[in-house]
Amino acid sequence: MNRKEILFFAAICLSCLLSAQLYPQNLAVSSIPENISKGANSVIRNYHKTISFPDDDKMTENVSLSLTILNEKSLEEAHLIIPFNKGEKVTVKKAEIYNAAGVRTKSIKDSDMIERSAVNNASLYNDNRVIYCRIIPISYPFTIVYEYEISYNRLYTFEFFSPYISDLQGVERSALTLDNSSGIPVKVSKLNLPEDAPVTIRGTSVTWDFSNLEPLVSEPYEPHFEDYVPTIIISPEVIQYNKYKGKCDTWANFGSWISQLSAGRTSLNSTTVARLQEMTSGASSDREKASILYKYLQSRTHYINISLGIGGLQPHHATEVDELGYGDCKDLSNYMVAMLKAVGIESYYTLVKAGYGRYNFQPDQPGHQFNHAIVCIPQPHDTIWLECTSQTIPFGYLGDFTDNRPVLLIKNNTGILAHTPEYRMNENHSSSLIRIDYSDEGTAAACSFRYSGLLMDEPVTVASQNNADQLLWLNCELEINDFTVIDHKFEVSENTTHSVSLKANLALHSFFTGKNERLFASLNLNNQIGAPKRMRTRLRPLYLPVPYSGCDTLLINLPAGFIPEQLPESQLSSAQFGNYTMQTSLIDHTIQCIRRFEFFGGTFPATDYAAFYDFMQKVSVADAKQLVLIRQ
Repeated sequence: MNRKEILFFAAICLSCLLSAQLYPQNLAVSSIPENISKGANSVIRNYHKTISFPDDDKMTENVSLSLTILNEKSLEEAHLIIPFNKGEKVTVKKAEIYNAAGVRTKSIKDSDMIERSAVNNASLYNDNRVIYCRIIPISYPFTIVYEYEISYNRLYTFEFFSPYISDLQGVERSALTLDNSSGIPVKVSKLNLPEDAPVTIRGTSVTWDFSNLEPLVSEPYEPHFEDYVPTIIISPEVIQYNKYKGKCDTWANFGSWISQLSAGRTSLNSTTVARLQEMTSGASSDREKASILYKYLQSRTHYINISLGIGGLQPHHATEVDELGYGDCKDLSNYMVAMLKAVGIESYYTLVKAGYGRYNFQPDQPGHQFNHAIVCIPQPHDTIWLECTSQTIPFGYLGDFTDNRPVLLIKNNTGILAHTPEYRMNENHSSSLIRIDYSDEGTAAACSFRYSGLLMDEPVTVASQNNADQLLWLNCELEINDFTVIDHKFEVSENTTHSVSLKANLALHSFFTGKNERLFASLNLNNQIGAPKRMRTRLRPLYLPVPYSGCDTLLINLPAGFIPEQLPESQLSSAQFGNYTMQTSLIDHTIQCIRRFEFFGGTFPATDYAAFYDFMQKVSVADAKQLVLIRQ
């Protein structure tokens, strides 16, 4: 090959190389398979996370992501957001934007990124920080490419990996690599993985690959995403965090490590101990003593998150919390344990994964599956659970933030798995009595409501708010057209059976509709029952998380000269899903309508959704019946 031919060949190679850089074939939107992009708001082109344990006290996380944003609905996914803590090293290796043809249009510089504190409104101070860059697209679709590395100077993690980042998202390729060159024991759980998902092992590393995944489409009443989305969970069986070393190969050992963090931090000074003992001296039982101390905790402390370094896991000394009057969940729970100890009551600092709804817990994979702390007081007949961050909820009430889930009790320097109480249908109950009085001066409603179990979660919070916020809630909550609240009053029950009562007097401005010879009125002014979305094809199981029951009574004093055209009645029953009845009667010129609904809850096969829809549709139709009045 002569010199001219060599230069010509080199020019062609350079042109191809530049073309590949300017027009990366794999990032062109046109190259996305239709089955991946159809119905999607975004598509993962390539997502590769590598978790490395190079030493027995360090961890490194490398992330490489190419993500195509198809429309504005998924723009939030495009922004660069890297959360980390002080002391951790973050290196952003690449941040680029490509247009629909796969042409690189921008390289994001370090100066375009903002590093700032991630302290929220509930935090006084913590180590949380974030590197952030907001993406403002010129047009859609476009693709972002990020590569970054986070180096951790500790070994304390419970890593969840899913090939998806969000729903309505297709996946060309996602992969997780575990590189364990240190040889420490690591536990791996694999959930919902396809049978044909490739696994590659090279030396000390193993890689799980996922490809050609169609978009996740949300379905009503679906299980938690970890119940159906491919998920890999990684956790080392050793812990190294600052000077605290331990193991999490068993729950007992993990609890032992947690107990190290609070060792020597549950004592109170003699003055405080004497005060607590005097406060509870007249109590006739441990339950009464605990109730007195819980109300004392609520009256003089408030929640503020404080977490620097290991302080994100370690409670502050109970004496500090006693003096300052604030702390986060671990501080206040540890303080409550210390107060109970001062009056001779045994209790356990307890770890829980808080959040609304059920979540996937791995009992055979000990480790940090928790984000919250509460207190457990064992009793001969009825264990008491205390949420120590709320200043409003009743003694012994948890609510759906921590109910019905596994917890870890820290007892005698070890860990023991337990389970918080489940609120059942008869406990999750609401009832109402509404009396409608019609006169020439206007229509008035005297209302009485009662909520218990999980149904009191929101009302018990509203009960402690100011009058303006309560009125705002009432106007949104009551399913009555065009009314004015004359007066109202909340009352929270202090009995063992927790409940919230509400009494309200209303002025109704358009209760009766129609005119002349016929008037119409709704028989449902509270807890209207709607039908779910109709689905011809159901993919996932039907999950009905909260069983509940309700009884609503409506009394209508009829306008003079009118009688009911008919008295609506309904009765519907399903052995799987619940029961519904509506009974209407005329008693001394007063219409009485009693509606009862029982909703069973549970998990059912996807094929049962059609029967569930049919039952709820019939209930919704029955529940929408109106009262028709005709002039005599």
